[in-house]
Amino acid sequence: MSSHAANKSGMRIAKIISVVIFVLASINGIFTFSGAHLFIKEMLFAALFAVAVQFSIAVSLIALPYVRGLGKLVLLVVYTAALTLSTLSAYTFIYNAGLPGTMADTTSVNTHLKARVADQLSEAMRAEQQYVDEQKERLAFLQRQADEEAARGYRSGLGAGKGPEYYKKMEALAADRVRFETEQQKHDKADAIYAEMIGVLKLKSENQREKLILLLSSLKPVLNTDAARQTVTEISQGKLAVILSPVETAMNVILDRGSYSVQLVVSIVWAAVFDLLALFLGIIRYYILRPDYSILSGIYDVIAAFVTFIMRLGYIRKDARQKFNQELQHQSHGTPLNSSDMQSFATYVMAGSMFSADENQDAIAPLQNLIRHIEPLKLENDPRGVGIPFAVVDDNREMKTLMAMLIQNEVFLSDVKNSAYVLNPGSEMAHKILVFIKMGLNDASNQADISRFMLRAEAS
Repeated sequence: MSSHAANKSGMRIAKIISVVIFVLASINGIFTFSGAHLFIKEMLFAALFAVAVQFSIAVSLIALPYVRGLGKLVLLVVYTAALTLSTLSAYTFIYNAGLPGTMADTTSVNTHLKARVADQLSEAMRAEQQYVDEQKERLAFLQRQADEEAARGYRSGLGAGKGPEYYKKMEALAADRVRFETEQQKHDKADAIYAEMIGVLKLKSENQREKLILLLSSLKPVLNTDAARQTVTEISQGKLAVILSPVETAMNVILDRGSYSVQLVVSIVWAAVFDLLALFLGIIRYYILRPDYSILSGIYDVIAAFVTFIMRLGYIRKDARQKFNQELQHQSHGTPLNSSDMQSFATYVMAGSMFSADENQDAIAPLQNLIRHIEPLKLENDPRGVGIPFAVVDDNREMKTLMAMLIQNEVFLSDVKNSAYVLNPGSEMAHKILVFIKMGLNDASNQADISRFMLRAEAS
């Protein structure tokens, strides 16, 4: 009675744990749905996804004690896949919820992006200012050269009057002054646009990202240096034009090992906490229902069974080939040599040989003559084919009647394209008389070709 009461109590506890597992899966399903909805904009599909994932987790934990063998491995694979999807989906929502402003508007410029844009803009304007300063120094240098030339009498000490050296320096100075005025005007415009961009970055406004992109497009033509223009292009195309979805924002943090933070760890823990609690209760329930069986031993048995199954798959082809060769060795090749069909066919061939023989000739001579003329044909479509060319049969009148009888019984096939009578490897009777044909051949190379032909006939 005490054992029965203990079992009944254990079943009651297992049922309670099952209910709690479903409750925990449902709680985590809220986060799973929220993360899925960030990726799947349709609420219905996101809800179906969350239900399917969390239901797979709960059912896998509840059904685990009742499944054995490969079924348990399949169940564990399903649980692992569902847990991964649930955790990643919930993590996506929780991580983005912890970032300021990203859940409300993914197109806004957050603080991190503002800092990067402002820093690169200051680098571009610093390059511009350095270029303007260098041009000012160059103008001052050219002015000093002109003044020195004037002090030397305008001809570098060669006499009175203004010479070519003086005019050359003055022309260079005038051209650089005109060029510098244009560059100074562009620099002033760039300063004005830069000040406007700083004002846009300071205040959060609607379409802030689009405003910055337009201002950058206006800034680029009034820049004087290639370095500044390249920096502006990078800001516009590589920073502001790239709008990451919440899913990409969350997953990029996981993929980028250099950006790991406390927020990442906390988000993952929060994403998996309810599913991990459900797993813990599922293990307790497993041992309540299976106190005599270790779950680790079960996993080991499942893995061993799976590995054995994979190894057996690898040996299926080898085993099949071995069995086929064994059966081929033990089985006969159709009609035995001493069968009535074979004796009738031999009598038929002997009669054909006798009809083909002359009056003073041995009855078996035409058959022996035909056998002696069998040779490898070396056909293009059948390199191992053997037979007799048409010309040989045409030159030996006594072979025609016997050949016609053998063709009628499909021992030989008429190959018009290659002008030869080819021994049929698919004919059972042809295979039986190959033994006698081989014994009648004098050429050892021809005997080797006949042997290969016999092996191919046996395989067919």
